Amino acid sequence: MKRSRYFLFILCWVGFTCSFLSNPCAAFGNEKVRDEILAMGVGKIVEGNIAAGKSEAISDAMGKAMEEYLILRLGEAEMINNFDVLANEILPAFREGIENFHILAENMTGAEYQVLVKVKVNTKVLDEKLRSSGLALEQAPQGKVLFMVSEVQGDKMQYWWKGPESFSVMDQAEVILYRIFQERGFLPINHTFGIGDRPLSPELKSGELDNSSALKWGKMLSADFVVTGQSVLQDDTSATLRLRVLSVKDNLVLGEGTETSLKEQSAESGEGSRNLLDTAAHKLADRLIPSILSLGTETASKIQHIRVTLKGMRNYKDFMDLQNFLKEDVPGVKSVQQSRMSQGVLSVDVDFAGSRDQLLHRLLNQEKLPLKLSLQSATETAIVLLVSQ
Repeated sequence: MKRSRYFLFILCWVGFTCSFLSNPCAAFGNEKVRDEILAMGVGKIVEGNIAAGKSEAISDAMGKAMEEYLILRLGEAEMINNFDVLANEILPAFREGIENFHILAENMTGAEYQVLVKVKVNTKVLDEKLRSSGLALEQAPQGKVLFMVSEVQGDKMQYWWKGPESFSVMDQAEVILYRIFQERGFLPINHTFGIGDRPLSPELKSGELDNSSALKWGKMLSADFVVTGQSVLQDDTSATLRLRVLSVKDNLVLGEGTETSLKEQSAESGEGSRNLLDTAAHKLADRLIPSILSLGTETASKIQHIRVTLKGMRNYKDFMDLQNFLKEDVPGVKSVQQSRMSQGVLSVDVDFAGSRDQLLHRLLNQEKLPLKLSLQSATETAIVLLVSQ
């Protein structure tokens, strides 16, 4: 039995070592940073010149998209250490690094023109410009991350923490997530090293961990973040991945989401459920990883006072559900005070550690959101959202 466990350990370690050696660039996170970014821009309408206001708003959105890409691409330390180069050489010429853009929504409010734009970054051009300016493209480690994702096929569920005292190989979802997070600059924790002979309570061996149990596992294995959830594989026809990301230090749920990949939607479905699960994992990681990255600067962010107005509420329960959601489920929110309530309209003043864009991202990308919301308008200190019926 001991020989068998030792063989599995060696096999897993060799596999990951070979993967690292065959693709060393990916191990340091200088590939696979997403190149399509959503950004909001605002332009002033001067003397009724709407076209000029729209052009200014688009330019503003492009600049913000470039800033977000650079943060993801370089990491916090590189941004701080090379801020003068970025401010004087890279950002002023940001249009050179943009391949194309699409306006998804636009709105006029008073003397302002607002746009929501999807920007496609030309990574080859921008990386070359960064290198020529002397910037290193390797990201500093973003933190240690532990994966606790159960796998369901038919009526069978399997997960490693049911018997963590023995060595075990990683399942499909964990191998895929391990690679994705490693490529983004994180340090995944390899649970196959074992945890020794620690006594474990029954709730720590549950197939569906609650937040408290997941955080305890994170502390036991010295993780900065825990990614917990479940993958459901339906033969070769579909793969559904549900994930929740927790910060061990801050006891926070940073984000959660579900992604389903179907065979008929995949152009390369010949690899079956493994390929479908890989597609779902990449899409979900693109939505969740920015929430982790933004946490690093949150403690240094000053508290912003942002008024959030919700239009189209149907009853008092809507009001209470949304107010409780803001207080309990949106990381970075320090306080919520009601400022106005009338027929179908609620306004609350939110104290938030971060920017307006961060708050908006977290509001609209949490699965616990009790009602469907869409953006109507936004300024630097105010957000107006519509409640979908």
